[in-house]
Amino acid sequence: MNENSTNENHAGRDVSVLIGTGGSRSILFGTGVLMALAQSRFGRFRSIGGVSGGSMPASMIASRPDVTWLLNTVLDTDFNKMVKRRVSLVKFLYTVLRDPQPIDPPPLQGALDPADMGQYFNDLIPDWPPHFWTMALSGQKKVIFTRDGILMDREGGGLELASAAPVGVGTAVCATCAVPMLLDPVPWKTDKGDDHLLIDGGFGPEGRCPVSVPEALHALKGSYLIVVNVGPDKSSLHLLIDRVFGIVCDDRHSLREDVEVAEDHSRIVVTPASPLYGSFKFKMTRREKWQMIMSGYMAAVTAFARHGLLSGDNLAQAQERGVKALLLLAARQKPYNQDKLPPELDQIFVDLSFPAEKFAAVERFAADAPVAVAESCQESVPVVEAGRETATEEVVVDLPPVTAETPAA
Repeated sequence: MNENSTNENHAGRDVSVLIGTGGSRSILFGTGVLMALAQSRFGRFRSIGGVSGGSMPASMIASRPDVTWLLNTVLDTDFNKMVKRRVSLVKFLYTVLRDPQPIDPPPLQGALDPADMGQYFNDLIPDWPPHFWTMALSGQKKVIFTRDGILMDREGGGLELASAAPVGVGTAVCATCAVPMLLDPVPWKTDKGDDHLLIDGGFGPEGRCPVSVPEALHALKGSYLIVVNVGPDKSSLHLLIDRVFGIVCDDRHSLREDVEVAEDHSRIVVTPASPLYGSFKFKMTRREKWQMIMSGYMAAVTAFARHGLLSGDNLAQAQERGVKALLLLAARQKPYNQDKLPPELDQIFVDLSFPAEKFAAVERFAADAPVAVAESCQESVPVVEAGRETATEEVVVDLPPVTAETPAA
């Protein structure tokens, strides 16, 4: 594919968005990508999903299509207060090395308590957004959270409806962010009564960006899958934790380094030009947040222009906004010993939002899934016997196994 080419014929395609793992980098970089997407020409959203830190901006924009609100929320939110530190980093690493614990099953308590994070997202998003999904793991089985229930890998391939009712958004975010030993795993029970401990969705064989999930759940033919991949974390803290995981666990190497862009314009991968900060850097200044957001914004403007989603006046305006924001970030305000940002910076992206028609209803399952299955899943409800709730009838989504290397439909 010509890296400098644009294709106007693709501007009306529907899009699905997947924001991969990466902690605070995914939150901020993903926000920048959504800011660029809000200025692009496309049909409608088919799904908006995220894994680990990527689930946060994905759930927020799926619940409220105001991109300026999303921007201001991530700028004003202190990520460091979302989790409570139980032990110091040094004590945590010493304990892990002294008493190694397996990932499966994970230790019941991590170094950080995520209860406040779960409550924050339950309060912010009380109802599950129709287009939002996220994913955690039980062992190496995917557990996919959607508005219409919770799906899980079944033996022999495909997915089964493990729970007819969704959990709270906060619970799902905690599950997909539950890095073993760092954050508490999330307990979950299927409608059959099977107990599971859920961990970070990025620890599966597809790593940071499990593209098989939107490809399996939604009809992607004739659409774009936008994959936000912040790439490997080269910060000293993350490299140290990686080495500890490498000593304790055998499957840390399963994290993928990248996701290939399909040659038929069906998949757009947005990656940072260079890493700015580490995934576990939660205490950040407003300037540092802006820098990471603009890294995502400028990378997305380039990628969307290459694929024809941004062109003409829309592209010129998006580029002008980006350059203006970068120049203001580079400037220093008096007094120079204080890290003050120019007030004009907050006025550049004040009018960004997605029109309501971008969130029109779409098919839930891939085009090759039996229609009867989709109907059964939509109508699946718990059975009540003698005043108590029992397990629902098992519903199977009979899809072929999908790997990260499978091209989008």
